[in-house]
Amino acid sequence: MNILIIGFGNVGKYYFDILSKNKKIKKIFICNDKKLRGNKKYNQIPFNLKKIKESKIDSAIICTPSNLHFKFSKILALNSINLLIEKPFVLQIKHANDLIKISNKRKIKCWVSFQNRCNLAMQKTKKIIKRKKLGKIFMANCSLFWKRDFKYYKVSWRGKYKSDGGVLTNQAIHLLDAVIYVLGKINKFNGVVKFYKKKLEAEDLISLNFEHENGVITNFKATTRADTNYSSSMDILGEKGRVIVNGISLNNFITFTNNKMKIDKINSEKFQTGSGPKGAMGNGHEKILREFLDKRTYQSSYDLEIKKNLHCLEVIHSVYNLSKNNKLEKIKNKQSKLGI
Repeated sequence: MNILIIGFGNVGKYYFDILSKNKKIKKIFICNDKKLRGNKKYNQIPFNLKKIKESKIDSAIICTPSNLHFKFSKILALNSINLLIEKPFVLQIKHANDLIKISNKRKIKCWVSFQNRCNLAMQKTKKIIKRKKLGKIFMANCSLFWKRDFKYYKVSWRGKYKSDGGVLTNQAIHLLDAVIYVLGKINKFNGVVKFYKKKLEAEDLISLNFEHENGVITNFKATTRADTNYSSSMDILGEKGRVIVNGISLNNFITFTNNKMKIDKINSEKFQTGSGPKGAMGNGHEKILREFLDKRTYQSSYDLEIKKNLHCLEVIHSVYNLSKNNKLEKIKNKQSKLGI
């Protein structure tokens, strides 16, 4: 089979390193806005449909800046090429719906790369909740405390709503996805969205309260103002117990016995602290690619089809609509009506 990678920054190179170890792949073609020099192993081609058809591309991986995902994905989908799209897959809901319609009609794979779903800790958490080992889940506390400095946002497309979004669309989208994947769809929410305009246009701090369709209440906090990349975490409470998933990218599974915390080493993985492919990425991409490139597999065992993940984008847009009228209720010296 022949694979096309569109966009060859850090993430594109990360995919290339994984794919180059796959003996079933004949050629890996790269489409990038800059010429790749000094490395003969890169088969670089322009984004030209005639060239792509001549190269007999089976599947494509989209790793461009977020605002270009739809442009390339739509053209390739219309030409019946399977697609794996990096988060946030697209920025607009209408674009997601367009890709869903095309992929259904063309009967192709159109998946989003939410790699943290593949973590052992995440899969274990989903199983114990499904089997009701914690009893009825009633509350979760979720947070992401990472650092992104001025240098990171100097790249022209980062931190702008039209081309990227802020902490929710870029960094915390994996945590938001985990919340929906494990605890279910979100029905209602409120919260606060904050901006550091000297650094980026979009938001860099959010604190939200979600009410899920099943009644679970989730407090969701995320920021890129931290002085280092601390962790991403989910603390889940049920009537019969509690579990915590934490680490740089939801990679540690923690249980409680006699009120004592214990890391379950069997269901935990060691990820490097840091940003980019060398840190925090984990092992999920390899697991996703194994399924995605398997011609016998049409459906993702991790539910990565974008038609199953439209809700994540709907939540993001709802939060961004909230940010336009970002008002807090002032504390008043006034008796409540609760009878206390």
